[in-house]
Amino acid sequence: MAETPAEVKRPAASIVKLAIQSDGRQPLLYDFDQRQPLAAIVRSVCQRWDLTNPDRYAFKYMDSNTYITEKNRFELKNGVLLKIAVSPTIEAKESFQRLSNSNVEEARRTIRVLAVMSKDASYSTEFITCGGLTVLIAKIEEHANRLDDQLGPALGALQELVEQGGVAWDSLSPNFVKKVASFVYAVNVSDPMVASRALSILESVITNSTNPENVSIVQKGITVETLTKHIGSADSELQLNTLALLNGQLSRSSGSDRQEIYDQICRFQVRGAIFKSVLSKAVESDMAHQLYVFQTVSLSLLSARMQTRFDPNNKLHMVSLQALPQSAFPEEYGATQMRRPAIQGSGPGLSGAALWKKLGFVNSNPTQDFNEVPPGVLALECIVFFARNHLEECNKFLLDNLARRESHQCPFARSGIALTKMLCDIFRIGDAPLDVGGNYMPMFFSTDSFFEEVFSMCIQVLSKTWREMGASAVDFSKVIAMVKKQVTEVLKSKPRDVAEFKQGLWEMTYAKIISIIEEEKEKVEDVTTRARPVVELRDRIKPDIVELVKKQRLTHLVEGAVFPTFTPKGRTRGAFWFCRLSPNYRVLHWGNSDETTQSIPLESLQNKIPVSEIRELIIGKDCPHVKQSGKKVASNLVFSLSYEADSYMNFVSSDEKMYSIWVDGLRVLLNQPMMEQMARDDIEMLLNMDMKLRLLDVENAPIPDHPPKIPPDPPNLNFFYKDD
Repeated sequence: MAETPAEVKRPAASIVKLAIQSDGRQPLLYDFDQRQPLAAIVRSVCQRWDLTNPDRYAFKYMDSNTYITEKNRFELKNGVLLKIAVSPTIEAKESFQRLSNSNVEEARRTIRVLAVMSKDASYSTEFITCGGLTVLIAKIEEHANRLDDQLGPALGALQELVEQGGVAWDSLSPNFVKKVASFVYAVNVSDPMVASRALSILESVITNSTNPENVSIVQKGITVETLTKHIGSADSELQLNTLALLNGQLSRSSGSDRQEIYDQICRFQVRGAIFKSVLSKAVESDMAHQLYVFQTVSLSLLSARMQTRFDPNNKLHMVSLQALPQSAFPEEYGATQMRRPAIQGSGPGLSGAALWKKLGFVNSNPTQDFNEVPPGVLALECIVFFARNHLEECNKFLLDNLARRESHQCPFARSGIALTKMLCDIFRIGDAPLDVGGNYMPMFFSTDSFFEEVFSMCIQVLSKTWREMGASAVDFSKVIAMVKKQVTEVLKSKPRDVAEFKQGLWEMTYAKIISIIEEEKEKVEDVTTRARPVVELRDRIKPDIVELVKKQRLTHLVEGAVFPTFTPKGRTRGAFWFCRLSPNYRVLHWGNSDETTQSIPLESLQNKIPVSEIRELIIGKDCPHVKQSGKKVASNLVFSLSYEADSYMNFVSSDEKMYSIWVDGLRVLLNQPMMEQMARDDIEMLLNMDMKLRLLDVENAPIPDHPPKIPPDPPNLNFFYKDD
């Protein structure tokens, strides 16, 4: 039975026609009356099959281990297949008794069952009530070495029990957390499932626990060095849970503690391990989100320096500033000369003011140039990095400047400060990661000095663009805007590494970016559309174009799409559902699926809702799954459908394109106008193409704004054609 995406289930029809199966018996066709108590229906079926003690039995879905309860019974649809099985209460008690047995082999067999059954909330609650969670923890603590291949399933069952049974992660003792942490290091455990499940538990502890001792065990007990080794594993689940725990450690720490973790990340080349082992294969959505979180949290470490003004009393700030001319002009201010440039007044060689002006500072006292936040002292660090690590390119920048007239020189320091601020805006430095959505950049993982290397490439392109534009000092803001457009255009192609980014940036010339801008302008407004006859012609054909776009949106809905499952607790990792519209546009069908599913036949989707019963389309922050989850979700990717009895179908799109198509498609179903920018762009594009085809015969001919005047009537109508 497919899991509905609705947060609140509406009552189904009073009678649901379904089939019930029991071992050794033919399936029983049954009219399931939703008005009767569930226990009464179970007794009725037991009587028909001569099963004694009906209290021992309950219904399950045939294709899963999910029990039918009073809470989920209204999800039943016509044609579903159920089976009668031992009730969760009895099953949980029997599992508890077998697990409590001192026989380790019996415990191993029970764990195999528990690993499957713990995914059901009813069973988990009953098992915990019996004291089963305590027994399972004791088995893991005392007999881990004897559980052999069932240790991984035991850890997985424990996590399911805690999450399904509503148990707080604080209930785990520090000793048990240490035991779980030991499985991450265990070299005698060959099964990667053990380390993977242990990492997943520890990630849940550090994310959800309020017990400082447990958090400290995870923070300090699991080293970055060990996590790096697991990232290099060939097991995708182990890689995912490792990165999730590393993100948990970074997110839970702050200040110097976070910086210390990040220093370890750089020391053990975690980014390189991710680039080599994770990005070398297809990246699924859960891993993509963890990569995005790692990227966002890592870049947020720049936020403190971005918001810090230059402090003349700070020795590190002064050393960095004085290192700039020493790096840019090593022959004149290198270490061998034992000379340091003056910040104010006169220094060796050039006067202090002349030197800083040569370097492109606005103020004679260069410390004042770094008072703006952002970018603060982060700009100084980027400029010094470029001068030290790309000395040849830095000298070329400065020498090219000296060859120009003073009014056409590109100020080096001022450009670096503006570029740093621009990059902070592009990469959204300081923003917290979203709980759902977000895109990672593959090239971020190709170097440990990502921001500085990108800066170094951009400042070279800025000099090149400045020269191509023939810019002067008054054009400074225009050049910065042009470079920002160049960077954003190259980033759209998702370059794999910084080398590919540099190549794309270098090929994105001023002429090419102007061409792109002109094309964008043509899409927005065409000069010929201003003439009155053309406007009237557009108005006449526009309704047909709108209907064409509407039909295209409905076609996408008929083809269907995969969406991630979202519950009140947030995103369910690894769970997806497929939704599509019937060809006659009357019914929405949905059901569980894999992330890679392209299409599912309508008959395989058991859940459906008539379009006529849809009451409202809700978008953005007003969606119930955004309000109830309390998680930070990209509001431009979520939408919901409200139908009878305050029930909802909740969607989270993978990207903005999918969101626009589905939201406008649903609006068309509800006889509402399409409101998304993508629909307007499509209508405009098709309308412009149609207009150009229609106006080919009058190309280059002037089109008057007003029709010609109608001549006056002739003085009389006494005229005829003379036959020749």
